[in-house]
Amino acid sequence: MLPYKSLTEPFEPEVYLKRWEAIERKVAAKGFTWATLYENGEDNQYMSDSLLIVPPPVVRELENASKAVNDIFQKTYEQIVNDRSSIHKMGIPVSLWDLFHQPGKTAFSYFTRYDFIASADGLKVIEGNTDTPVGIVEAAIAQEIICKEHSSKNPNERIATNIKNAWNQIIRDYNISSTDTLYFTCADWHEEDKQTVQYLMSLYPQQSEYIPLDQIVVEKEDVRTPKGERIYFLYRLYPLEYFPDEIGPTGERIGEQFIAHIINDKIKVINPPSSLLMQSKALFALITEKKEAWYTRTEQAVIEEYFLPTYETSHSLHSYVKKPVLGREGGGIQIVSEGQVLDEDADYYQNQRVVFQQYFPLPDQTIDTWDGPYTGKLLIGSHVINGEPSGLFFRVGGLITGNLSMFVAYTTS
Repeated sequence: MLPYKSLTEPFEPEVYLKRWEAIERKVAAKGFTWATLYENGEDNQYMSDSLLIVPPPVVRELENASKAVNDIFQKTYEQIVNDRSSIHKMGIPVSLWDLFHQPGKTAFSYFTRYDFIASADGLKVIEGNTDTPVGIVEAAIAQEIICKEHSSKNPNERIATNIKNAWNQIIRDYNISSTDTLYFTCADWHEEDKQTVQYLMSLYPQQSEYIPLDQIVVEKEDVRTPKGERIYFLYRLYPLEYFPDEIGPTGERIGEQFIAHIINDKIKVINPPSSLLMQSKALFALITEKKEAWYTRTEQAVIEEYFLPTYETSHSLHSYVKKPVLGREGGGIQIVSEGQVLDEDADYYQNQRVVFQQYFPLPDQTIDTWDGPYTGKLLIGSHVINGEPSGLFFRVGGLITGNLSMFVAYTTS
């Protein structure tokens, strides 16, 4: 368990809430507007004002691990491109397979978040969020403000610079001219996604414009804005596998048409389609299966150090986490330890292909909350932007890390 700094010692509920609300106003003014989440008929605290103290060697190890894991993902992507039959194992809808038939000239993803478990037993990556990662605003904006409140160093200082570098790389890779407009989209009702898009757009150096997802006009020949302007380049914070289900106002299958436009190079999207391929949790089973066939001895050592054995069946595992391959926010997860179910979410993603990943327990972590000190389970997200480790994102919650697991900032001193 990591030590942490508190702004209210000893804990007094009214004093704590007053101090917390003052910080909430500060982060909201900068674009982090979901410090409280309304769910299950009540307000839930999402932001803690505690500050974890993470030893610098641990931060360095997380950064090194993030780079090493990203390199394994890159190598795996190259191998999949050379062995197209592997796509069939990824659990991606058949209607999307044509997205991957032509290997692109882009990175497999420019904005990625890897989720790690760090404990006395080691450091393990359990997921790669390569398609539509969030937690960026927390790591960039809320992190900075909370560190200032504690008069402490912010280790995530470089995240904005790395995002700018990523945009410059995308401009080159996508051949976006200075007269082209990059459109940004998401589901307009989703506050977290919308503010994340606005933050990323604020760092883009050329012409840009926000357009709500439901206002994009998908025509037979191309994609346009409501004003009739052609959309050639689109940053979308919306899962690619959701698009085929989108239906137009008169029942036309505009989502399928949109996918066809990507396939036919009528529109280029960011992250690229390869990011969905690499998002599948079946990738971890593929890495386990192909460890000796695809990777060098040095790469095999990285896999053994940071990856957990993952299979298409429960195999010989007595303790495992069953995961739908395209599940999100902890949906459809089941945790089994020595044959006993510890926790599960049976509400979502029940019809997807699943993988079984060796169970690696999350460590305990205590933080301050509205109700006093709370001890939950710690998960560490590591943002890798344009291939570079760019900042950490800590959450504390239950055995299954869902959207109500609380964000907590960190420092190194």
